[in-house]
Amino acid sequence: MRSGPRVALVAGSVFLLLDFGRSWYARAGSAEPTRLWRADAQFAEAITWPPGHELPANAPLGQRVYAEHCAVCHGPSGHGNGPAAPSLRPRPRDFSGGVFKVKSTPASDPPTLDDVRRTIQAGMPGSSMPAWGDILSDAEVDAVAAYVRDFGPQHEWAAAAGVMPLPAALLAGASVEHGQQLYGDLGCGSCHGAQGRGDGASAKDLKDVWKEHDPPRDLTAPWTFRGGSGADALYTRMATGIGGTPMPSYADVAAPADLAALVAYLRSIARAPAWEPGGRLEGPGQSADPVRRGEYLVHAGMCGLCHTPVDPAGIYLAETHYLAGGMKIEAGAHGIFFSRNLTPDTATGLGSWTAEEIATAIRTGHTPERRLNYWGMPWMVLGALSAEDARAIAAYLKTLPAVRNHVPEPLHYGFVETVARKLTYGWPVLMPERLAYHAGNFGYERPVIIPRDLPQRVLVWLQYLVIGIGLVAWVLAPRAAVIVDGPRRGVSVIFTVLALVLAGTSVVVYRYPAIRRLPAAVVINAFASTIPQPQTEGLPPHQTALVERGRYLYTIGSCALCHGGDGAGGGKVNSSVFGTTWTRNLTAHATGLGTWSDAAVLRALSSGVGRDGRPLHWQAMIWDHVSNYSADDQHALLAYLRLLPPVERALPAAVAPGDHDCPGDTFWIGSTSLEAGCGG
Repeated sequence: MRSGPRVALVAGSVFLLLDFGRSWYARAGSAEPTRLWRADAQFAEAITWPPGHELPANAPLGQRVYAEHCAVCHGPSGHGNGPAAPSLRPRPRDFSGGVFKVKSTPASDPPTLDDVRRTIQAGMPGSSMPAWGDILSDAEVDAVAAYVRDFGPQHEWAAAAGVMPLPAALLAGASVEHGQQLYGDLGCGSCHGAQGRGDGASAKDLKDVWKEHDPPRDLTAPWTFRGGSGADALYTRMATGIGGTPMPSYADVAAPADLAALVAYLRSIARAPAWEPGGRLEGPGQSADPVRRGEYLVHAGMCGLCHTPVDPAGIYLAETHYLAGGMKIEAGAHGIFFSRNLTPDTATGLGSWTAEEIATAIRTGHTPERRLNYWGMPWMVLGALSAEDARAIAAYLKTLPAVRNHVPEPLHYGFVETVARKLTYGWPVLMPERLAYHAGNFGYERPVIIPRDLPQRVLVWLQYLVIGIGLVAWVLAPRAAVIVDGPRRGVSVIFTVLALVLAGTSVVVYRYPAIRRLPAAVVINAFASTIPQPQTEGLPPHQTALVERGRYLYTIGSCALCHGGDGAGGGKVNSSVFGTTWTRNLTAHATGLGTWSDAAVLRALSSGVGRDGRPLHWQAMIWDHVSNYSADDQHALLAYLRLLPPVERALPAAVAPGDHDCPGDTFWIGSTSLEAGCGG
C-alpha cells in the first residue's frame, strides 16, 4: 500500500468481491421460504389445472360438468372449499349438509331438483355464482344438479315446490301502507334497517350456519337479491325463509295477503341501479363508515394479492395469514422484495403506525423509515386513490386480527450488477422485464437470531468500511516527488471531478426510484396519463358518473398494471400451477371484447368464466377479488371498458401446465413473448 494506485486497486478489488457476494446472497438468501405449507383442506382444497382434465373419458356427465365448472369454487367434494374460495365473499356453498339458501320448499324441507336447476341456470346475483344457462345444455344442467344433490344427506328430495306462486289478485289488491306497517311489526328493520338499507342494529352480528358473517340484504337494491327480484321470488323468500341464514320463514305468522302487502312495500322502496336512468352510485364504495368502506376496498382490490401468502397450489392462506405479508416478489434489477405485514401487530406489523402514516405510504410510498420502490409496492398505481379511500383502507387495516410475522427488508443485488442492469431499462420508468410472486412465507413467525436480510446488511457495511479505509490509505500513501505543471494538474482535476460525478450518478441509479425526493405526483400522474380519458360529452349524468367511477377502479386496481393503460393486454403470465396465458385484450376491437355481450364480460369479471365457459385461473386473472366489487362497481368497470379505443391484438389460447413453467406466478410487463413456458 505504498502508492495511491495500489491502494485504489486493492480497495476496488475487495469492494467488487463483496459486491459479488451481495449478488450471490440476494439469490441464495431468498431461495427458500421460511415456511411452505398447504392450506387446510377444510378451508380450501387444491384441484389440478385445467379443471376436470384428469377424469376418465367415461366419467358420468354430472361429475364432468361439476369438475370442469364448479369445483374451483365449491371444492372437489362439494364442501364449499374450492381453491378460489378464500377470497370470495360470500364463500361458496357447502353442499354436504344439504342446506340450500334459495328454494321453493318450506324451511325444514330439502329443495327440489327444479330449485337447484334454476339456481344453476340463473346464478345468484351479488355473488360469484354465475348464470350457466347460456353455456350448459339442459342435459348438463340436469346432470350436475343431480350430482350436487348427492353430496348431501341421503334423503329423498322433494318432487314438487312446496309454496304456491303469489296469486296475482293478492298482489293487485296489496296495500303498500299495510306492508310498511308489517315491516315494522314483524321486526324486519332490526336486520334490514328502518329504510331497508341493510344497516339494522343487529346487522353486524348475523352469521349463517357455516359460521360466516351474513349481512342482511339492502332491500332497496333488488338487483342483489340472490333468488331473484320478481314478485313471486320475494313472496317465496318470505314464505320459506332463506336456508341456513338468519332470514326466517314468515308463513306461520303472516297470512298470504300480508306477505303480498310486504312484497308491494318492498317493490315500492326499490331504487334504480346506477347503470339505469335515475340511478346513482350508492354501494359500499360510497359508505360514510370508513371501516366498512375500507373493508370493501381491501377485499375487492389488490392488497390481498401480495400481502397474503399462497400455498404451492396458489391458494391464499387467508384463514390464518390474511394480509400478514411474507410473499417473495422478484422485480428484476430492483431486487427481491417481501410483502409487508399489514396486520396491527405492534412488533412486526402496522400496530405502531398511525392511520395517516398508512394512508401516506399507500398513496406516495413514503414510510416512516424509507421510500418504497414502486416495483415492490405499486404506489404509482395506488396514488390515484382518493385521500378518503386511502384513510378508509388504513382504518380497516387497524381492525384486522394481529398476526406475528416479521418480514425481512428487501434483498438487493450488488451495486455494480444493479446499476448495469438498470441502465438497460427504459428511463425514467425502469420497468423490469417481469415480476414474479412466490409461494410460502418468507417472513418469521417466531423471533430468530439471524434473519435473512442480516448477511446483506453486513456485506453493505463491509463495503462502506472498505471505501472508508481505502480513502484514508489513499490520502496517507506517499506521493512521487515530481512537479506537476498547470495543464496536467487541470486534467487531473477534471478526471477527479468526472469520477466523483460518475460515482454520484451511479449511487442515484442504484437507489432509483426509491428516492425520498422523487415527486410522488409526477410518478402517479405519469402512470395515470397512460389510461385513456373517455369522452363522456353527451352521456346522461348517471352514465357519466358510471364511466368516471370505472376509470377510477381500472386505475387503482390491477387492471392497468396487467392489461396496460390502453387495455390491449398481451403480457404473458406463467406458473407451474396453471401453465401459460396472456393478459386479454379488453378494448372494443373484435380481437378483444368487441363481440362479447355485457353479461359475458360481467361473468368473466365476477366469476372467472370465459365466454366459451372456460375457467380462468384466479392467480392469472383476479376475478376472485373483482367478484367482491358491488354490482354498481362491476357495471362501472364494464361501462369504462366499453369506451376504451379499439386496439387490434389477437392473442394465443391458454396453454396447460408443462415441464418448463416458472416456479412462481410470473407476469411479463416490460416485454412479452408468445412462447409458452417460462422462457422468452
